[in-house]
Amino acid sequence: MKPYGLKLEKGEKIVWIGKRSLRSLWLPFLIGFIALPLYGLGIIFIIYAIAKWLKTDYVVTNKRIAKVTRHYAFVYLVSYDVDEIRHEEIKSVYSLQHSMGTRFRYWNLIIENGKKIIFEGIRDVEEVKGAIEKFRNK
Repeated sequence: MKPYGLKLEKGEKIVWIGKRSLRSLWLPFLIGFIALPLYGLGIIFIIYAIAKWLKTDYVVTNKRIAKVTRHYAFVYLVSYDVDEIRHEEIKSVYSLQHSMGTRFRYWNLIIENGKKIIFEGIRDVEEVKGAIEKFRNK
């Protein structure tokens, strides 16, 4: 399944596609559930967390790495951004894990070539790194 907004080139195939782990959005969910009894204000934080999860897709193809971010006005798609780095342009790939990432088992994967693409809160970091390295060395 191709994320909306990503146009594949001829001969390009998706190797890995994913989203941010819901566990990485623990803080807005926690605040939302705590604030829920306060006149329902917590629902704002919960909706924010779900919207943040829904609007971004991370894609690794056989030609490039892409982060597709969709921008909505209420429920209508207004625009989308595609940040991408071609495999041959990648300078470094590394992962970071913060203290809560250790507890909830999620990572941030950083891909650099002068600009950065950050895959935030992904769970299967080694699988993604493997897919990138497989095509990076070709």
